[in-house]
Amino acid sequence: MNNLFRPRPDTRGETMQVGIIGIGRMGRELARRLKDHVELTVFDRDAAFLAAMQNELGLPAAGSIDELAAIGTVILAVPDPEVINCIKDFNQLKTPVTIINIATNVAQHVLEETAVPPVRCINVKFVGHAGEMSLGLDPVVVIDSRPAELVPVAREIFSVVGHVVVGKADIVSFINTTAAEKALEAAVHIEESLRQQGVTDPDIVKSAIRQVAAGVLKAYADQDLGPFARQIVRAVRAKMKK
Repeated sequence: MNNLFRPRPDTRGETMQVGIIGIGRMGRELARRLKDHVELTVFDRDAAFLAAMQNELGLPAAGSIDELAAIGTVILAVPDPEVINCIKDFNQLKTPVTIINIATNVAQHVLEETAVPPVRCINVKFVGHAGEMSLGLDPVVVIDSRPAELVPVAREIFSVVGHVVVGKADIVSFINTTAAEKALEAAVHIEESLRQQGVTDPDIVKSAIRQVAAGVLKAYADQDLGPFARQIVRAVRAKMKK
């Protein structure tokens, strides 16, 4: 990965028009961050959920993918299995549209193999978590380096979402899966270790995981560990070398 870009203001004369399909946890947070940066239109198959989002953020909603295609640039914030079906739906319209996929586990080559011109696709993936983003933390946004002509468009849109990097976006799947697996292994291990010591109160277990463990991980990431925690890190590293 290379070319780190910091958020920058939109200096163009016209505001870019962008559509979002899917307003779940990540789509909703993305909409919050983009709504003052681009002219945003949202779409979701759940009509009640869509209406609630409109009321919350005051955003216009599209009635169909035909309306979204007319916008020209569409972000797919849908679960992995739905990405391919969405692209195929746009293929059938035979309308020029740029699709930006943010689903972590869909590879760039899969997008390219699925899209039929004039539909074009690029991956933009987050090293981040929707819950943490909702608290104000910025993710690292990895824009795939191909197709090269779509990189400036993606960079312009996502410059206000987080710290933008252009590179191989598919590596985010490994990064996020590794981080999630190791974190959940630790949580399960903590829960089991406490149970073996007779600690079963759910509030205590939750606090141990959510406050102590998660707090220490954040302090480690921010290089802000105390002496006791630094000693544990040294011991862990020494054990790993054996």
